[in-house]
Amino acid sequence: MSINKLKAEKILKFGEVEYKAKMSLDTIIRIENLLNCSILKLGNKLAQGDITLTEIISIITLAIRGGGNDIKDNDIKGHVSEIGLIESIKMAGELVTLALNVDDDSEKKSESE
Repeated sequence: MSINKLKAEKILKFGEVEYKAKMSLDTIIRIENLLNCSILKLGNKLAQGDITLTEIISIITLAIRGGGNDIKDNDIKGHVSEIGLIESIKMAGELVTLALNVDDDSEKKSESE
């Protein structure tokens, strides 16, 4: 799964099918409104293993739509069924991390100063 952190983009793979996902500000707002939960709280829910399958599908669907793809919830449900729950949770976690712009570059910056 390649990532363009500067544009908050990521390629998601479901078997042979690939989609570009984008966690833009608009996408984050749509996720927060749909799930009635902040993106930070979603990150905490993921970390605690307290996220629902509905939330996972919503995150993935809206991120893929943000990447310019016209996709339905049922399409994502089929893909999630193919790759399994654990991989789907991991994928949603990577998208939320991308949205939060969490990066380990802070250590690299410290070392170069």
